[in-house]
Amino acid sequence: MSLRSIAVPLALLALAAARPRARDAHDPPLPRLVFAARHPAPHGLVPGLGPSGRTLATGGRLLVRERDGRVHPLLARAPFFDVADPAVSYDGARVAFAAVASRAAPWRIWSVRADGGGLAPVTRDTAGARVDDFDPCWLPDGRIVFASTRFAQASQRGVAASNLFVVRADGSALERITAERNGAEEPSVDPRTGRIVYARWWFNRWKPSDTPPGITLDPAAAVPGDAVDLWHALSVTPDGDLQKLTGGDARSRRGQRAYQPIVLADGTLIGVAPDSAALLGAPGRMQLQRFAGGLAAARALTPRAGSACAPCALPGGGLVCSYDPAGGTRFALWRVRGSGALDRVLALPGLALLDAAVLAPRRLPPVLRARAPGPMPDRPLATLDQLRDFVHTFRFDCLNVFANGPVDAAMPDAPRAQPGARIRFFATLARPDAAGADTAVLLRETPVGPDGSVHVDDLPADTPLFEQLVDAHGHVLRAGSGPAHVPGTNFARLGSGTRCVGCHAGHSTIALPISTGLGAWTNLAPSADVSSSGVAPRTAGVRAAVDRRANGPPAQVAWIADSTHSPWLKLAWRTPVEVSALVLYACRRDAAPSAAGRILACDILLERHGRQLRRIAVERALDPSGTRVALAPVVVDAVELRPRRWQPAARPPAIAEVEAIARLY
Repeated sequence: MSLRSIAVPLALLALAAARPRARDAHDPPLPRLVFAARHPAPHGLVPGLGPSGRTLATGGRLLVRERDGRVHPLLARAPFFDVADPAVSYDGARVAFAAVASRAAPWRIWSVRADGGGLAPVTRDTAGARVDDFDPCWLPDGRIVFASTRFAQASQRGVAASNLFVVRADGSALERITAERNGAEEPSVDPRTGRIVYARWWFNRWKPSDTPPGITLDPAAAVPGDAVDLWHALSVTPDGDLQKLTGGDARSRRGQRAYQPIVLADGTLIGVAPDSAALLGAPGRMQLQRFAGGLAAARALTPRAGSACAPCALPGGGLVCSYDPAGGTRFALWRVRGSGALDRVLALPGLALLDAAVLAPRRLPPVLRARAPGPMPDRPLATLDQLRDFVHTFRFDCLNVFANGPVDAAMPDAPRAQPGARIRFFATLARPDAAGADTAVLLRETPVGPDGSVHVDDLPADTPLFEQLVDAHGHVLRAGSGPAHVPGTNFARLGSGTRCVGCHAGHSTIALPISTGLGAWTNLAPSADVSSSGVAPRTAGVRAAVDRRANGPPAQVAWIADSTHSPWLKLAWRTPVEVSALVLYACRRDAAPSAAGRILACDILLERHGRQLRRIAVERALDPSGTRVALAPVVVDAVELRPRRWQPAARPPAIAEVEAIARLY
């Protein structure tokens, strides 16, 4: 850093120290904060953010904001041109951070005591091609997890792929723990579980096709579907095992965006949603999004007109983030209250204040035991023999690819349940000099069991894979979010396995049943064809009764009959199913009390081959939280609902949702 670039921040620090910000008497005081004060980047880029900004070196220093508002450098004589990503150990004793010695130097991880002494390198230079280390985060066991381009793989979008590594604080025992095809960045730790939460670049240039081998790079030959190219939040154990979607709203692409993810003590996920979902080039405006309980509808925490990033949880509740109310990149530190109100904490003119962290001890999360039996490969796999050695393998278990999530869960529907389905497993092979830097190969095509299950015990471990579901004729199935084709890649650790239920965005978040047999049972109403006596004008239609949405205005989430004369609703399956229960949902009473009639009594007709098998009278009012009608399991191909009484009687009746707990027969 030049003498001139140092002098400007120091003059501003003197001003900030002389004028500490007044605090409201009802506000809990802010704890000590350490953050990076960096010169802004050109062209709307943000230093440290995404593939285009993560290794920008613009010049900067680590600063500390004391509880009384005074600001001073953490390092009195910093030997660095630029710094980023300060992270505080759980005992509050040390700060890890990324730094460069000069504008052209590679980024490395360093650590320093909280008083500014004891500066020491954590990662060191390597021979050969340039690699960068960034985004450090302390683990509960005292190690540091960080993102790096040390694994020599180009992403499918041309920039270097990033992955997560762990290392001891003294720089020993360096090990890669992810096998992401495109990117793994911004790790944090879930304070409840000790799992690592990180941003994954969710993109797959290989599109689904109904022509063998089932994939294509030609958009005109691909099965229609929307493009997926974004960063969302994933979690793994500290050795990279047991991948799981952390949260987001999987029903929308913007709702899935969660760069720089953190999990609060109550399980709420906070992430950054940029206008530029892939963060290639300028990110545009960025919002903090909140997802209560993980997979949930997104709630904006910061105004759309502004731009926010780098959320940091405060011990007394609320957040500190980097925010520019004008929507630009001149970030100050702002406090975000639970109510969504924002208060400016600190601004230094001409500098972007980024990556604040609480400089104090905090509660230690659980320390998880390592499960993986060995390290990942040093280089990306490039040959079929490496993929098919049948030694470095993992086991894949999906209890039911047709399983659906709960009603109102923020995930799309699974593919339509049907016999004869098959699953294809693809892998990517490294081709550094080719467009996209890879080729894709079909590893295996396996029948889906009659209960929807898939069990394969020798898939290649620690390498990027993706899957695809096809019908008995080899045509790609459709799920609620598009083709049943993974629009990114996933991996599993050597000697481990995946155990999940479902085959759609959010499958890894559906609670696993206690046995494989129970996994065959799920809500198969979304797999049915739906008809009715009629639909009220300007309402959502008959499919609204099986769209797994019950919470909302009736006109948007419910089937509403078009008249009060003998209304009926019918679910018909193209193949027989065995039904054990129906769950019928009334519209919420506070949604629109007079918009439709609440059903007080109805009849359920169970049919097969056009013949009525059973008629069940339900003599109680349907509840908005679901009225369960248990059945002795019966094989049917149709279920008809006939409302008999409803209130108000002058309005046509409505059903917000129908669940059919069933399995393929």
